This record gives sequence, structure tokens and C-alpha cells, in this order.
Amino acid sequence: MKIKHWMTSNPITVKPGTPILEAAKLMRENQIRRLPVVDKDKVVGMLTHRNILEASPSAATTLSVHELNYLLSKLTVADVMRKDPICVNPEDSVLDVVLMGHEKGIGAFPVVDARGRLVGIATETEIYRAFVGLLGTKDQDSMITLENIDLSQRVGAMSRIASIIEGRGVPLLAMFSLPHRRSPGFHRLYIRVHTKDTAPLIQDLQAHGYTIGD
Repeated sequence: MKIKHWMTSNPITVKPGTPILEAAKLMRENQIRRLPVVDKDKVVGMLTHRNILEASPSAATTLSVHELNYLLSKLTVADVMRKDPICVNPEDSVLDVVLMGHEKGIGAFPVVDARGRLVGIATETEIYRAFVGLLGTKDQDSMITLENIDLSQRVGAMSRIASIIEGRGVPLLAMFSLPHRRSPGFHRLYIRVHTKDTAPLIQDLQAHGYTIGD
């Protein structure tokens, strides 16, 4: 799955010189929490709702409302944004973006093309929708899990499994793997099929030597 199919295209942006109060209003009116910061067609930062909160005076301050608004009116996006954010390419896979976000503790990525121009934004919301589309089973769908699959040594392993499933005339909706936490070097394979009667499929897979997981 490519991130380009799940990102929000043509996102709302701000410039480095945009006043913080104006950026906060944009977030509030559009019900968003992140704004890419663009200058001369290049992404130079990312402004989050948290950045704005951290820049605001504490609730315990003795300043008056007038004084607070005056201080905030002097701040621009450039004063509080996260500079030089990590960007991703539209062709990057959703899984790669998820892993990068987990590794670096980032919840949103600007998506830029080969020229560095902003074409979208990928946040936890879009990524969540992507995985719900992959994992979520509808009324007539089921998920089958295979344990201890060695994908590094068995070329065509996934295509053989797909052939077994299709041999039963069952539509194969999705198939993906994740590293097995208890068996280093092996994967757990998740198979989404369009049927509730999985018993014949499980029997076929077991007959070919596959171990069915929970």
C-alpha cells in the first residue's frame, strides 16, 4: 500500500511569517491539529497544536487577557514550529511510514514529490484508516493467521499460499506479514479472505504443512 493512496492531498498550509493566532484559528475552523509550513514551495517546518499550547503562557500566569493576547500576537509560526521535518515520498509504503513514525516518535509526515513540493500530509488518522481497510473484516470476511513463515528462504512463499486459497475459489482480499516476536527470523502471515467458512481453507493449508495461529 502506497502512502499516496491514503494521505490527505493538497493540505492546508501556513507560511513561517503567519501569526500564531491566525494559525490557531485555521486549525480550529478546519478541525485539524497539524499544519505544514511552506516557504517558496518548500516544506520548512511543521506546526502542531501542541506547539501552540507550549508557546502559550501558563494558566497560572498573572498576566491579564489583554497582555496575553498581545504576547501571542507577536509570535509567528516560525517562532514555534518544528524546523526541517522529516518528509516522505508518495511512493513510500504505509508500513515504512508507520515504522519510521514509531522509531522517531513522529505522528505526521509531509508528503513531497521528487522536486520537494508538498503534495499531501500523512497523519495517524490516514494511517489508521489504511490499516482498518486492510485488517477490518466485514460481515462475510475472515482473517486466517499462519505461524512461523520463513519469507527470506522461500522464494514465492506468499504466491504459493495465494494459490492454495484461490484453488478453493475463495476471494483473497489481503495478505501481509509481520516479524514473529517469539521466533526471530520468522514471520506471522495474516490472510484476509471473503468467506466465513474457513474450515476447508485451513485444512488445505495444514495439509501443505502450514501452522494455523490464533
